[in-house]
Amino acid sequence: MAITHKYTLMCDDLRREDNGKLLLIGMYTGTMGLPQLPFVLPSLTFVMFMDSDRPGHWAMKFRIQHLETGKLIVEGAGGMMFQQPGLSISPLKFGGIPISAIGDYNFVVNLEDHTDPIIVDFKIVLNLPNQQPNQQPLRF
Repeated sequence: MAITHKYTLMCDDLRREDNGKLLLIGMYTGTMGLPQLPFVLPSLTFVMFMDSDRPGHWAMKFRIQHLETGKLIVEGAGGMMFQQPGLSISPLKFGGIPISAIGDYNFVVNLEDHTDPIIVDFKIVLNLPNQQPNQQPLRF
């Protein structure tokens, strides 16, 4: 097999600093809290860490879907390029994603010549403000 999926991080954005370092902004740990529904995510990025045993280009199809309803939120196609064997980072950034329901979602990537898709599960919940009156912040 030419490409092996190592892991995927989900964040609001990924940027490259002048020194070449990557900067993850707003990383999620499996659950995304939204202030209201419906909501439009201005930016959502999936940072895939992949390993390849050879250089090459592979076509890919991807989608984000709400699992309970099966509704496709985003779908598209693109490609992944490895200039040399080894670990590579492949970010997929989406903008203006409409979210109308809480619940379980997944991000699915199908790579050319690979039978098993890459699947990243995540949950969207309402992040309601704390309703407790006179709550004092913790001070250290």
